[in-house]
Amino acid sequence: MRVMKTSPVMVNKKEKPLKVYDASEKKVTSYLRKISVKIALIIGVIFFGCTALVTTLVVVVHTSNLRASGAEYEYLRGLAGDTAPFFDAGGTVQFSALDEEMRAINADYVCWIKVDGTNIDYPVVRGPDNETYLNTSFYGEPNIAGALFMDYRNTGDPIPHIIIYGHNLQAGGMFTDLRKFLDDQFLEDNNVITLTVNGHPVRFEIFSARMTDVDDPAYYLNFSTQRYFARFADRIGAPLIATQIITLSTCVSGGSNDLRLVVQGYRLWD
Repeated sequence: MRVMKTSPVMVNKKEKPLKVYDASEKKVTSYLRKISVKIALIIGVIFFGCTALVTTLVVVVHTSNLRASGAEYEYLRGLAGDTAPFFDAGGTVQFSALDEEMRAINADYVCWIKVDGTNIDYPVVRGPDNETYLNTSFYGEPNIAGALFMDYRNTGDPIPHIIIYGHNLQAGGMFTDLRKFLDDQFLEDNNVITLTVNGHPVRFEIFSARMTDVDDPAYYLNFSTQRYFARFADRIGAPLIATQIITLSTCVSGGSNDLRLVVQGYRLWD
């Protein structure tokens, strides 16, 4: 009888040994996962809590700034109302108590501005640049309301094109009321800007109020000849009789950083 030879069993050398289930390892992994989730939640709470705290502090500081600014300007308006220019026998202003009072507080003071139909009733300064008074009050203190300031390049006498800048604040004040002039009826009823310069009232009649950007010709200042000024006046729509222009400029809330609201007037010669 023939004996059948059995084939040897083939072993797969690459086959991995079976992993033995370890309950303790699963518990450790689950525990670490829970700890990680808790840590992430704690970090999130701390982050958002700090963010909310910072936001609250910023709002409190801004509100405090605006209140302080409002109180300061009310005091200045009181001083302005109590002062009057001094005239000689011929009726010419020799001395302005208003100028003396304002320059005693801030040597950069140049004039006082009032705009019909608005709350714009402020001193105007001219600094060494167009950045200083963006966040500096008339008293020289840090303040988000800043001050109304004339373009630092507005020098000489006369100044053919005066530019005055101011903030557009959600809480009101400064140049916020310029937005009213976008209404044609309001513009028709309230169209005079008055600057008090060295005791003299200088009046400008508003001829334009519009939304624009920083590249608008409203910001031109270099006029080497009267001809260039005349071309500038024509381009912005000023009357042919205009010999001096004033531009009030403010930013536009919620828009591009380059957007501006400008209100322009020409000088009325009394």
